[in-house]
Amino acid sequence: MNAWLIRLGMTFGVTLAAPGGMALAKEKEIPWSFRPLYRPAVPAPQAVNWVKGDLDRFILLRLEAKGIQPNPDAGRELLLRRATYDLTGLPPTEREMDEFLQDRSPDDVAFAKVVDRLLQSPRFGERWGRHWLDVVRYSDSVGRTMNAAFPFARRYRDYVIDAFNQDKPYQRFIAEQVAGDLLPASTPAQRSEQLIATGLLTMASLDLSEGGELFRLDRVDDQIDVTTRAFMGLTMSCARCHDHKTDPVTQRDYYALAGIFYSTQTWSGQRPKGDLGANGYVDEEALLRVPVVKQVASAVATSVDGKPASGQAGMEEQDGGSMAAMEMKQPSRGYPVYFRYDPTRAMGVEEGEMEDCPIAIKGDAYDRGEAPARGTLAIPQLPKFPAVDAKASGRMELVRWLTQPNHPLTARVMVNRIWQHLFGRGIVRSVDDFGQTGDAPTHPELLDHLAVRFVEKGWSVKGMIRTVMLSRTYRMSSRGDAAREQVDGANDLFWRMNSRRLEAEAIRDSLFFVAGTLVELRPTGVQVAGFGGKGREARLRSLVEEDEPYRSVYLPVLRSLLSPMQETFDFPDPSQIKGQREVTTVSPQALFLLNSDLAVRLAQEAADRLLKDESLRDDAARVQAGWRRVLGRKPDSQEVQAAMALMKDLSGSGLAEREVWAAFVQGLLCSAEFRYVL
Repeated sequence: MNAWLIRLGMTFGVTLAAPGGMALAKEKEIPWSFRPLYRPAVPAPQAVNWVKGDLDRFILLRLEAKGIQPNPDAGRELLLRRATYDLTGLPPTEREMDEFLQDRSPDDVAFAKVVDRLLQSPRFGERWGRHWLDVVRYSDSVGRTMNAAFPFARRYRDYVIDAFNQDKPYQRFIAEQVAGDLLPASTPAQRSEQLIATGLLTMASLDLSEGGELFRLDRVDDQIDVTTRAFMGLTMSCARCHDHKTDPVTQRDYYALAGIFYSTQTWSGQRPKGDLGANGYVDEEALLRVPVVKQVASAVATSVDGKPASGQAGMEEQDGGSMAAMEMKQPSRGYPVYFRYDPTRAMGVEEGEMEDCPIAIKGDAYDRGEAPARGTLAIPQLPKFPAVDAKASGRMELVRWLTQPNHPLTARVMVNRIWQHLFGRGIVRSVDDFGQTGDAPTHPELLDHLAVRFVEKGWSVKGMIRTVMLSRTYRMSSRGDAAREQVDGANDLFWRMNSRRLEAEAIRDSLFFVAGTLVELRPTGVQVAGFGGKGREARLRSLVEEDEPYRSVYLPVLRSLLSPMQETFDFPDPSQIKGQREVTTVSPQALFLLNSDLAVRLAQEAADRLLKDESLRDDAARVQAGWRRVLGRKPDSQEVQAAMALMKDLSGSGLAEREVWAAFVQGLLCSAEFRYVL
């Protein structure tokens, strides 16, 4: 790949569009993101001693032009908490704090060791896999009028988590999700993994009461939307009924792409207008068959304290066909749940009947026009789409088009997503929209610098994350400054780190972590059952309850039935593609941490953990330990004295020792410092 870049003079090539597309380009402005990806010159700012790498040079040059000094570095305690949450979604342990604080290596060396350790943690995939699941509208149920379960969606979820842990090259990650069934596989396990990866294309929120051509086109529209927005930040689905209003994408382009999915057979497990069974609209024959791979069972889940943990749900998957037609029953809070469980089934796609998709006039599924040949897109300045074989759907050609090094959108969009998760917002704020209605980049040269590096270094997500985190820019303090805020109050130039509110999952997982009961193991077996109808057996529900100590990423996500905690802490609508979550500050968030059964119980368990820890010699030591476990730092002397005085008052009012310490822990959990990463 590097040799290819050199032959181009380090500038990414571009293929001009066909005449029809160029005519459209005269009417509509070409988005900035369509211009060729290129390698910008690395700037030479004045304060070279501040920079740690080329990334910092781009940031510092803009700051110097505005006369802004960048913030000083964050202290080691804050930096460790920031990095640990960013990479694992959990707080650091006391041992990890001690190791980093006592490391006598230079800061650069010591922090690099922390980042490398966290990138190798299995918790990394759980954190970053959840980011991706937001983008691809992951859910364990269909939603809409008949909210049927997706009992096998979690296989795609687990694939995503594993892919991030393995640092699967991003272009391979794309290929497996769009066309994994068409890729060669050397083992049954690899074949199974690739088929499961195509679950990306199966989780549409569709109206199961519909049928026929309208249902088919709705599914194709969802597949176009998730593919183009997730990988390109392009809203091509806006051209379903007419030419795109703002971007140079015609309705003909849309249907040239639609033909690819029109020729794809989708196995999601539902049949529209089907008969209701014990598990709603779930139909095993509407699922993809995958090779069964023997799995090693009876792994023991452990808690934060290293003790065996209880609360495992589900059933271990086994190999062989003996399970295929067996009626399985699993209790869920006293209610029996009946379902057919076949370990050879999964949600996915495969080649269907080859057929170009006729244009739906004004979006009418029953008023059709010409059928553009599959793949004959003519979008100005984007690379030419490879010719599609008449006997193929075109999904492999779509993969080649998306992942060629000179595609101007693919690498830019993913690098921007990585930046957003590490800084709280992207270089392009509209992370899912790189078109005319989206935002322009604040640092276009930096974005291209990182995108080129991403491609050159083998599309490694972990490698790009490491590059960003070891920069001076990432390591800055989030402390405000009145003078600098007068010049750049929105921090568009990144003169400081942005403080960020923890997501619902990180808050919930941290509660279990502080209590010492978090289970670092996946639940197994079917985890959701039922549909949106009436009756005890029909009710759609998760078989893994919210108060079970699994990581939040493993709790089923049900459309239109989010849990109270998910709704309180801005969990995104799982029917929508949502690369950037909303962040609100509302009173129910404080009330949840103050009054909810879950928060109260876990605060009590955290207090028990403090009282039973024989290494803590006295109450002052317990206060310090509690502070470190909840907030990731040592308290100062005034904070210790204030906490001791408060607990003395509580003891004097008649509260038992356990209740006093639970109140202390809960006070820390209710603080803004617990909910935010600084």
